Amino acid sequence: MADNTTVSSSAVVSARPELSIHNGIVTTTSIQVAQFFGKRHDNVLRAIRVLLRETASENRLLNFEETSVETRIEGAANAQGGFRQDPAYRMDREGFMLLAMGFTGKEALRWKLAFIAAFNRMEAELQKPAYDPARIQLAHSLAAQAAAQVTQTVFDAIASGRDSDWRRVRYLLSFGYDRDGQPTIPQAQVVGDDQMVTSLNALIQHITKHDVIPSDAQLAALVTACAQQLSERVQVRELRAAAKASAAPATTSTAVAAPIPPHIGHDGKPLPPGTFRAVFV
Repeated sequence: MADNTTVSSSAVVSARPELSIHNGIVTTTSIQVAQFFGKRHDNVLRAIRVLLRETASENRLLNFEETSVETRIEGAANAQGGFRQDPAYRMDREGFMLLAMGFTGKEALRWKLAFIAAFNRMEAELQKPAYDPARIQLAHSLAAQAAAQVTQTVFDAIASGRDSDWRRVRYLLSFGYDRDGQPTIPQAQVVGDDQMVTSLNALIQHITKHDVIPSDAQLAALVTACAQQLSERVQVRELRAAAKASAAPATTSTAVAAPIPPHIGHDGKPLPPGTFRAVFV
């Protein structure tokens, strides 16, 4: 598929591949592939075109985008120097992997790994949230308010002297929003010894595994509250089902024809004396 000949590492640029983001996708170019793998660019172009022909049914044009590069013209005929547009391809990670499959040798393996690392690095950068000055400013503001709340809460707990063992006190820091969607002042509060911060699923697991050992009265209160809520839900479902049934259109009852006596024929006329029509039930 491609020219498998490689040049010595001294002829290859020592810098790591620098990829670019094109339409939100990390890409490299046939120029870079030729440069780092030590191949002639026209051979790389030929390999890509062969690959596109061989995979035409799979629509690999999505992985390779035809483009052009500006090349300086040197020579006596153009002493001032000039530029021309040469064909090239821009490719995504999948396109590069398909193309690089045809490159063999230890040097080629080294550059395959370097390109894969470059793709991973750039794609990780894409996953990072975009820099938003307003969000950064809000984060600094909330962090400062939260620090002030924590400082005041801890100071009050220690200075009040109400808690003999204040070193073991736990604190809960919470953030909220008002009706307009604006963040409110962070709140810091002490978490008591008989309080816990957990999800419902985790609470069930804690009770099952005896990580949390409530009293008999507490367990009974939990059971009563859960049973009451289940009962209320059943009532709501029954009311909804009844309302749905009453809203459904009434079905018209079809009249059932009276059975024909056995001494009457199918034509409705009486049968001769002593004969009866067979009736199977």
